[in-house]
Order: sequence, then C-alpha cells, then structure tokens
Amino acid sequence: MFNRGAHLSTRRCPVDQDTLRILLREAVRETVAEVLQTVLELDRTAFLQVHGGRRNGYYPRKLETTFGQVDLKVPRDRESRYYPAFLKPYARRLVDVGEVAVALYAAGVSQRKAAEILSLLLGHRYSHETLSALTDEVLEAAGAFRTRPLPEEMAFVYLDGLSPKGLQGRRRDRTGKRVCGPGHRP
Repeated sequence: MFNRGAHLSTRRCPVDQDTLRILLREAVRETVAEVLQTVLELDRTAFLQVHGGRRNGYYPRKLETTFGQVDLKVPRDRESRYYPAFLKPYARRLVDVGEVAVALYAAGVSQRKAAEILSLLLGHRYSHETLSALTDEVLEAAGAFRTRPLPEEMAFVYLDGLSPKGLQGRRRDRTGKRVCGPGHRP
C-alpha cells in the first residue's frame, strides 16, 4: 500500500502561490487553446463530409476566453462556405461553454442530450457522432495532461483523510490518513 522507500522532501517549494497560480492559469489556457483547435478541425471535417468541398488552409484569429487570450488557426474551405459554428463573425469573446461541458460530463448526460444542449448554446446542431469523436479526443488529451511528468520545481503531496462520526470503542477521534509521494497515486 505504501512505498516505504519513498522519501518526501522537507524543503519548501521555491514557487510562491502567485507564481503557481500564473503557471496553472497558463497551462489551462494552453489546454483550452488545444481543445478549441481540435473542435475547429473536427467541425470543418464534419462540414466537408456533409457538404463536400476541399480544405483551404487557415487564417489567424485571437479569441478572449475565461483563461486569457488564445491564438487560433481557423480552418477554411476552398469555396468559403464553411464558418465555425461556435465562433460568431467578428466576435472576440467565447461563450463560456467550458463550464457547461464539464457540468454535462460530470452529470453523465448522454451525447444526444449534450448535442441538444450545445445546439441551444451555440446556435448550431452537432451530431452525436461528432460529439463522440470530440469527447474521445478531449479525454485522450486530458489523460495525457494528467499523466505528464511535472517539472522538479513543482512538488505536490496528496493528502487525504477520513473522519468517521461516532465512537470507535473508547476512542472518539480515529482518523485514517494516507500520504502519497511522487509517482504514486492514491
């Protein structure tokens, strides 16, 4: 259960909370940019499968999100019929659907229901197949993000405890504790 050979460092982390907050915000901003870029690619692919046509490169677009400005490469088609469903023309701010998407995923909403909800938010209907492909890619990227190696200066310790209510024999406080060092998951 515990790795007795693992040693936890007693030295303090040289990164203060503000720096850590900035680093975390930057990591989330980059992840949001990657997810949005993936959505753009999948949206154009789905459009071209239905309407036909050919790819024709990209154009740059800056978009303000909850986590900061992201630079996107918006795909286009040769006949200029395609425009991303979730990007309104000339809009520079993104509707915050991230919270809605996380809430839908956490609530276990089916892909068909999620497609209906997103169509109300975005004004465009996505098929459940497109959402399935998007979900698979996002979950794959999230898994890679969770399992990536952290830089040495980012040290974290996972602490967890359980405090059952009531008496345990004659002892009132019986709290289970577990500490996991680097490389070990609870």
